[in-house]
Amino acid sequence: MNKYSELKRQGANSNLLRCSMSAMNSTIKSFGFLSIPIIVIALIMPTLADAAPPSGRVAIMNAHSNLCLSPAGGGQGNNDEIVQFTCDQDPARFWSFTVVNDNIVEITNLNSGLCLTIAGGNTERNVVSVQYTCDSDPSRRWRYTVVDAMKFRLVNVHSGLCLTIAGGGTGRNTTAVQYPCDGDPSRDWKIPPRQ
Repeated sequence: MNKYSELKRQGANSNLLRCSMSAMNSTIKSFGFLSIPIIVIALIMPTLADAAPPSGRVAIMNAHSNLCLSPAGGGQGNNDEIVQFTCDQDPARFWSFTVVNDNIVEITNLNSGLCLTIAGGNTERNVVSVQYTCDSDPSRRWRYTVVDAMKFRLVNVHSGLCLTIAGGGTGRNTTAVQYPCDGDPSRDWKIPPRQ
């Protein structure tokens, strides 16, 4: 190959490189107008993990069974077991979340005025949940943990176990117990639309 051919080939490569760089720069510039607003939105939007617990009068629905937490029989006494039951307008189906600190909450049944807790403050799996006088006992505290935009978990502060329905059951009057937090859908809860 002669010198003229070699210079011509290098010039063509140089032109090709200049065209490629120019195209890449214009592509970057065309997306550049999006980058700052997207970054700002990402910084100001709360993450799912930062989502606040629900407020006001709410029902707490199991994401697997679509049944709601309630003291058995609508009971109003200390140590009445918590079960899942039809989500209706019975006052025993409604609860309130009180933020204690960050994502730690106290959950009070609005019919009884008593708090959701684990029987005897036990730390073993499959121990039933009950309602009991609201006090500072750590077994009456729950970590509100967001799973996705619709679902959350309730992790007992004392035991580190999740509130769930015994055996992942879907029947009415099945007790709510604590169990290790795994991927089972019965560990997840949601707040149904207000009626």
